[in-house]
Amino acid sequence: FSSKFTLTRHTQAVNVLAVSMHGALLITGGNDSRIVVWSLLSGEMIQEIFAPGAGYISAIIWMDFDDHGESAFAFGASDGNIQIYERSNDVLFEFRSTTIGHSGAVESLAWDPVHRRWSPLHLALDARYRPSSMMLIILSETLTSIISQPDKQLYVARTVHFFDNGASLLVSFLESGEIFCYSIEPWDLKWRKKVQGRIGNTALKGNFLLVSDLKDGVDKYAIPALQRVQSYSHVILHNVPLQISVARQAGLIFVGGDDGFARVFDYSSGAYRGQLEHGNRGDHIIPITLHEGRTGCTVVIGSCFNGHSNVKVWEEGESAWQEDDMTPPSPSAGTSPTMQLVRFAVICVLINVVMHALHSGTLSKFYLSIKDSIVRLTRAL
Repeated sequence: FSSKFTLTRHTQAVNVLAVSMHGALLITGGNDSRIVVWSLLSGEMIQEIFAPGAGYISAIIWMDFDDHGESAFAFGASDGNIQIYERSNDVLFEFRSTTIGHSGAVESLAWDPVHRRWSPLHLALDARYRPSSMMLIILSETLTSIISQPDKQLYVARTVHFFDNGASLLVSFLESGEIFCYSIEPWDLKWRKKVQGRIGNTALKGNFLLVSDLKDGVDKYAIPALQRVQSYSHVILHNVPLQISVARQAGLIFVGGDDGFARVFDYSSGAYRGQLEHGNRGDHIIPITLHEGRTGCTVVIGSCFNGHSNVKVWEEGESAWQEDDMTPPSPSAGTSPTMQLVRFAVICVLINVVMHALHSGTLSKFYLSIKDSIVRLTRAL
């Protein structure tokens, strides 16, 4: 992978990223209440939406109303509301509506392309900042509410995904490590199961749920059995919810980092493949997303460090990442196999001479032995 663009507009931490279906557009959102639309073809900023009343931007997603893949997007914020913007012409997007949600931040957004409906996940906090309730809302394409389900919960809800061709909804919880699966029509709890460790973030890919466990990396679970089938282990320095993105065609999984870079793993084997450098040591590189198309894989990562936050775009090509299995450099003359053999021979001769001198007890014989050995070794080379 090689670095393609560095996108600079956000003045505070970048929280969320989303690439459009065809890979032409990117939307970013951050703590500065900005939503920025970028061209992934040129790296130019197309549009900026500033929503200071919404608070920080906590979730963002593309929605496809007309099969073009870039017709609309929605973003949720810390004020609990979701705003929808729809394409007004070939370039810009205009405000369409606001969905009044809950008193808590929008934790996650999911889009169901099969039935064209979407689901925001809200979390409400009580006066002591403990999770007290979760609000699941499922809206149709016309923004008509299908499900509005408040649910008392002791734990923080983290992510939501449509599953089983849009017939079910998966909800994950932070501290408990539980996954709830709801059927949508009719609305009912189908099952609830527990993963190993706490859940920082999740990514759904086919029948596999990848979980950032906030302890030692990422685990892959087969659903609905929720059986762990693979692990992608890495060191965690700070307790932050790292995002995950999977490139199935490239056979790679990308995981955000807490020390200035994102990690890359082999999707099938779990082997560590390398890293994408982004910021300074200690910087949190939490948001990560990608797009796979005909020309290869494009990876987007964002930094979560106020003051010098930016977004970097990487594309498949000549390797610019740091890999563990890189080809070692050609040995220099001082480290060639021939020179190593010569050094070993000299050491053996010197040891033999020293032992001979110790047994003879005379320094003169020791000197003559060294001189004779060096002459013979020189002639042999």
